[in-house]
Amino acid sequence: MPGEPDAIAWLDTVGEEVAATFRDTPGRTIVPAALSTGGTRAMAVLAQLVGRSPGASVQLVHGEVIGQGGMGIVRSAEQVSLGRTVAVKTLKHRSPTASLDLLREAWVTGAIEHPNVVPIHFVEVDAEGLPLVVMKRIEGVEWSTLACDAAAVARRFGATDLLAWNLGVLMQVLNAVRFAHHRGVIHRDLKPSNVMIGDFGEVYLLDWGIAVSLRDDGTGRFPLATDATELAGTPCYMAPEMLGRPGGPPLSERTDVYLAGAILYELLTGRVPHEGGDAISVLASVVASKFEIPPSVPAEIARICERAMHADPAQRYPSAEALRLALQAYLDHRGSTELGARARSRLEELAALLASPEPARDDIYRVFGACRFGFHEALAVWRDNAEAKRGLDRATIAVAEYELAGNRPAAALALLADVDAPELAARAHAAAAASAKELAALETLRDQHDPAVGRRTRSFLAVLLGISFTVLPIVNGQLGVMKTPLQHALWSYGVLGLLALVAFWARQTLTATVVNRRLTAMVLVLFFLQGTLSLGEGWLGMSSQEIEVTYLGLWMATSAMIAIAIDPWLAPASLIYTACFLVACRAPEIRSYLMAGSNFSFAVIALVRWRPASLHPTEAERVRFGLRRR
Repeated sequence: MPGEPDAIAWLDTVGEEVAATFRDTPGRTIVPAALSTGGTRAMAVLAQLVGRSPGASVQLVHGEVIGQGGMGIVRSAEQVSLGRTVAVKTLKHRSPTASLDLLREAWVTGAIEHPNVVPIHFVEVDAEGLPLVVMKRIEGVEWSTLACDAAAVARRFGATDLLAWNLGVLMQVLNAVRFAHHRGVIHRDLKPSNVMIGDFGEVYLLDWGIAVSLRDDGTGRFPLATDATELAGTPCYMAPEMLGRPGGPPLSERTDVYLAGAILYELLTGRVPHEGGDAISVLASVVASKFEIPPSVPAEIARICERAMHADPAQRYPSAEALRLALQAYLDHRGSTELGARARSRLEELAALLASPEPARDDIYRVFGACRFGFHEALAVWRDNAEAKRGLDRATIAVAEYELAGNRPAAALALLADVDAPELAARAHAAAAASAKELAALETLRDQHDPAVGRRTRSFLAVLLGISFTVLPIVNGQLGVMKTPLQHALWSYGVLGLLALVAFWARQTLTATVVNRRLTAMVLVLFFLQGTLSLGEGWLGMSSQEIEVTYLGLWMATSAMIAIAIDPWLAPASLIYTACFLVACRAPEIRSYLMAGSNFSFAVIALVRWRPASLHPTEAERVRFGLRRR
């Protein structure tokens, strides 16, 4: 355990009574011996009162005992002159040391006139010469009995938020401590059992018995902090410098800040900060002053507690007021903190969802939307809520990473617009650039295979070739113009040349897409093969009639390739060519009509399939091909 070696060494230097307190009752206050040489002068003041009749300055009628300790006893009494009930504290037995302790407590308390400090009415001596302190009678209970009892607090004071009520009490205690520090006094024994809560919610800081002064007023009434070298205080709340170790930091206002932080720790965790099964464990905890605050405690108030209870006084809040303002700020921000806490639960749900295999994108955005809304609401209440900002960033980055992993960089970049995540943003930008490049390639590929481009040109050529090759076979069959293979070859090459000129004329559209380029190439190759086939068949001695029948077979094959490679809608034309080829093989005498009919069918099918929506270029085509408006 941290601090245990120092604890063992220090425990050997203290008396058995102190060691027993650490071991058995660490919640009991350790009271040092009488402090400073000024005690003699102070006791002289008490001696001046001896010989006067008790109650010379005021008549008291003593009542029942309302409290007592090892040395003192408190009774209820009536102050006859004012007709009010007061509390009277005196000693059980005569003891100069105890008398001085009681007087000093009265003098210190009387010097701190504050709404959160019990007023001291006057000091007298009884018939035996023992000091008698008359103070305000408080009707109420110790804070320690209410701090964890939400039902009692709600019943007595109508407070439904126990933590907020407890923090309000602590802030009133800090008000008293701040005023005491202004008067140069440090309490040294702040704990819930030394705070009284009145029936109407009044808060009183009690038991100034081991308080010391940071300033010497010359009267000797107040024990001085410079003389407080003995161990004193309540072990389970004690600050390290209260051990009185040689070379340790001196007592200061920040000692009370530590004690107030110890009370806060108990309010947040339900246990005292220094606890253990033996004296060494308790003392080691005081020396180390390192604590683990449960993660369920809001981070802002946990940080307040940790700073207030820092082992090094220089690292604590500089004053009781600074601690009080920090607590007030927390209460002001608490609504934002609670909103952030609820949003963090949705963040955990989001993280679990993202970690699951193949989460539904709609589910992710449903939970993320609720999470983001909660954090935005928390920031709207308190714009400096760092926890909410970190939670919002974490949720946003998590979903952005999910989008990036799903190859949706644009969605990731949209999420990262308000988040400072340069490395992730750089990855998203790189992925977006790659995606844009891929999309551009796909757009180009789509455009290259877009059948809508060049519809008018293809329709024009379909009509031109359809009419030509519907009429010409019939004319040739009637007149017998082409009688030799060479004539057939020359005719095919002539048509090839004309079509090449047309392709050059319409090159902007006929070369704009893969569809148009393939179709143009297939038609040109068709007539080249048709001419070459005619020459070869002539060398084989085939007749003009047989050559023309093979033309149907060539057209059948070409139309089939066009249907497969370019447009499946042209498949019926291939079937018609196939039927006409087979009929021509059986009845070659009607081949001219079969050739005309099949060509006409192909032209009609192509015209229906490729008919343009308009005979005029569209705006997109004008932009693409740089056409001017008429």
